[in-house]
Amino acid sequence: MPQARLKTARLFAVLWLCACAPGVVGAAEDPSAPAGAPDAGPADAAGADAAAIDAGIASQELSGDAKVRLDAARASVVQIRGFFDRSASSAFHGSGFAVADGRRIVTNYHVVAPAVLYPRQYRLEYLASDGRTGPLHVLAIDVRNDLAVVAADDLQLPPLKLRGEIPAQGERAWSIGFPLNLGLAITEGVANGLVESSVAQRIHYTGAINGGMSGGPALDTRGRAYGVNVSVVNGRQLVGFVVPARFIPALLALAKEPLDLTLSAQQLRRRVAAQVLAYEAEVLEARPGPDGTQEIRGYTLPTRIARLAECSTVDERSPHVRLRVETVSCRIPASITAQTGVSVAGLSVQHRILRSTGVHRLQFERQVNRMAEGPLRSGSPTHVAPFSCTDALVSLDGFDARVSTCVRQYRLFADLYDFDVTVVGISDTEQALVSRLALQGVGFGSGRRILERFLEALQWTP
Repeated sequence: MPQARLKTARLFAVLWLCACAPGVVGAAEDPSAPAGAPDAGPADAAGADAAAIDAGIASQELSGDAKVRLDAARASVVQIRGFFDRSASSAFHGSGFAVADGRRIVTNYHVVAPAVLYPRQYRLEYLASDGRTGPLHVLAIDVRNDLAVVAADDLQLPPLKLRGEIPAQGERAWSIGFPLNLGLAITEGVANGLVESSVAQRIHYTGAINGGMSGGPALDTRGRAYGVNVSVVNGRQLVGFVVPARFIPALLALAKEPLDLTLSAQQLRRRVAAQVLAYEAEVLEARPGPDGTQEIRGYTLPTRIARLAECSTVDERSPHVRLRVETVSCRIPASITAQTGVSVAGLSVQHRILRSTGVHRLQFERQVNRMAEGPLRSGSPTHVAPFSCTDALVSLDGFDARVSTCVRQYRLFADLYDFDVTVVGISDTEQALVSRLALQGVGFGSGRRILERFLEALQWTP
């Protein structure tokens, strides 16, 4: 009887495991007890159940499809490593995969950016699946789509086929790369189509993408690369992004000779800045439609100052019990990586309307000034120069305002600037407007035009 109870307990344990994991196949059979084994007492039953569950888990087979995908693509994927000067230990690493004739390797621009911007200080090497290593050169870059093409003189790999169309939402997908320098790995998930709210075209992938997998291939069920792993949302689970493969052929057409052997470091940086400015002209300077402003408390506020800006309105928590603060925020995220840790071509607008509900006039002015003294945009002194600021009293449409304009230049990219502008309405003692425009990594002329458009759209009807 105790032996029968043990078998029953094991059977229920396996059934429970299968019910909790319907997608797992291949449960282990319950092995019979060896002849002559002693009966298990009541104290041993719990341990036997746990052992049965552990044995069942250990016997589960991995996804056969994932193994097939990895085995088929293994020889096409390389690790891309960057070294500082003559150092034998890598400074950064990512992934890449062979396309076209097998002599061209696609990766992310941000993976190779240090070698592009500092070609005399950093060198690139590949590590193939068979252990071969050798130097790599960058042939072409697409900063907007975070893509690059690299090649080695002595390397030819089996190329992956590209899929130009976007996978339908819900298609199974896999991503391959070298996560956290732990070796080649594959993750399985679902492709969810283009991210609707993204300015840059990105495919949402619900599988794990970790640091080091950037530049690796995102594969469909037929083993075709439908995109390139690019990023993950920190602090979120299984929210990764893939650059569509449709952008690769145009970049391959430009990949003819090593950039670092034909251009100086200054010319390479100007090429990066030129691509940022081209994106900016298309996105940040795009005129909004008729719904580009919002009416609040008598103010006409420029909200969707550029066509692709997204906005939200909240009743902000006030620093004073007798003060109401209504806030409208709009932004286009800085989604272009110019260099490691530096994102550019971003825009944000914030309008705060403060209303007194019994605050003394001097207290009200003090709160308004505190709102206007928010910290300027942060940034490493290594990447940007200090802000240079000017203040002026101006007459806008219907009200007078104090305008503070701060501008700073990027150190590597002489054509890119940050703008930080604060407008404070000073025509009313019981209601005030504090507006802020921030531009991140834009051309100076473009920044001035957007600022002028911003100030011209501000209106107040008492």
